[in-house]
Amino acid sequence: MELAKKILPGLRWFENYNRSDLSSDLISGLTIAFLLMPQGMAYAMVAGLPPEYGLYATIIPPVIYALLGTSNKISIGPVALDSILIITGLSAFDEPGSANYLELAITLTLMVGLIQALLGFARMGFITNFLSYPVILGYISAAALSIIVSQLENLLGLDVSGNNVLAMLTDIMSQVANIDSTVLLLAIFSLAFLLAGKNISKKLPFPLFLLLIGMLLSGFTDVEAWGVAVVREIPGGLPHIAIPELSISTMIRLFPLALTVALVGYVGTMSICKSLEKPTDEVYAKPNQELKAVGFANLVGSLFHAFPVSASFSRSAAFREAGARTQLSAVISAIIITIILIVGASFFASFPVPKLVLSAVVVASVLGLFDYQGIRKLATQDRKEFAICLITFLATLLLNIQVGLVVGVLLSIIMVIYRAANPHMTELGAIDNGRLYRNINRFKNAEIRDDILIFRFDAPIFFGNKDYFVEKLYLWIKKRKLGKLRYVLIEAESINSVDVSGLITLEQIHSNLKSQNIQLCIVNAIGPVRDAISAFGLNELASETTMFTSLTDAINYIDRGIMDNPTAALQTNI
Repeated sequence: MELAKKILPGLRWFENYNRSDLSSDLISGLTIAFLLMPQGMAYAMVAGLPPEYGLYATIIPPVIYALLGTSNKISIGPVALDSILIITGLSAFDEPGSANYLELAITLTLMVGLIQALLGFARMGFITNFLSYPVILGYISAAALSIIVSQLENLLGLDVSGNNVLAMLTDIMSQVANIDSTVLLLAIFSLAFLLAGKNISKKLPFPLFLLLIGMLLSGFTDVEAWGVAVVREIPGGLPHIAIPELSISTMIRLFPLALTVALVGYVGTMSICKSLEKPTDEVYAKPNQELKAVGFANLVGSLFHAFPVSASFSRSAAFREAGARTQLSAVISAIIITIILIVGASFFASFPVPKLVLSAVVVASVLGLFDYQGIRKLATQDRKEFAICLITFLATLLLNIQVGLVVGVLLSIIMVIYRAANPHMTELGAIDNGRLYRNINRFKNAEIRDDILIFRFDAPIFFGNKDYFVEKLYLWIKKRKLGKLRYVLIEAESINSVDVSGLITLEQIHSNLKSQNIQLCIVNAIGPVRDAISAFGLNELASETTMFTSLTDAINYIDRGIMDNPTAALQTNI
């Protein structure tokens, strides 16, 4: 049994499962099924796919995740961000809705699943660390605006062209006079209904209510005559199992897009998992297993004509609010949607679905993704990170989502490199009669001595910042009175490692200062740093007169020749 739980972690949820859990999962499953249906159809259309593909994506993938996933807090299924990535990437290869486009979409799903699963087996779950908060904030906010603008075509009954937000908005503005007042009123009503529904109750499936209202309206009136496009045919039952085409040339063409969708889907899933976890939870989502779970959900889903899936924040919140205790809720949702597909598909022929309604569902779902407050807060906290957020936002908005993501990640990496190469380094002075030593730029009463320079370096010393270290140190030394300086003390508590380049730099500094009758000392070095200095053979820096446990000890030795805890200061595993 333990082997089965190791292979299928989802089985662990049933160890102490009881009737109360089942009741909660049944109610949640019913609620999420009615939320998933309109969302799945809407997101499929955003991706340029037939609406039934969205329903297929709400059946098989959630069941696979329920067996393999480690979180009981997320709802797996179609997501707006994945959909916009799909249409942005695949429309470069073929016309959305064409037979080849559909084949490419399913092949893409299989590739996304393979990439995610392989990354999971390779224990690459840490890759989420490369998408910083500013990048995710700017990227998702811009993507939300892109999705909203892309849905104005159906909401306003227009034929909109353009490959970015500005082009589409420009085209819409030029057609304002062509907007039918009835279509506009229906769009306003649909959005107002959904937004009001969110405020009334998050548990009730208002998207389903709107879908039924729209279908009844189109069934008893001729909405197409008003300029409202509709979806009339949805195949009944489940699709036949089919293995997508996997030609080398197709895989090479789709790989950049597949990698983007795979990473974005996984990062979004893990972000939602972590944001919903609480300190009191007994089980936490495991990144590598989540990669495998989402990967196999997509991989198996591709065999049933599903398009890429991941976790949705709004739907995951509804998942928990509806009372879900385990992923059995997702299995129940899948069963309900399957039954509806089998017995109710013919209903769509008599009561077609207005595309306007599906677009309203999409817009209402992604409105919360545009985090104005988060952007505003970032602007006041850190200008550099705000700049990364803003550039990512503009690149995503004005170019395309893939370019925006790449730009954001590159900027984050550049920022990490810059900060590593230019870490915080400050001169220290004595306060409270030498009991404490603090940054002289922050504490104006901090006292410095002409014969002693004390400074702190808040980073490892390595090949990337050794020159900055030397430059800043020598700059401070040059500011001292000629012939007065006798000791340079490095407060090394914040230095967690020193590579060979750093050790050579320390040796050179020591020799240079010694030639000027200045002694270099190291204070409060941690074990790994002491080990590195000893292993490199810097004996003159690892002696009782050059290495101290605290600044107080160092000053006492300089002034009085008293040494406290010399053994502790020199302790090493070498």
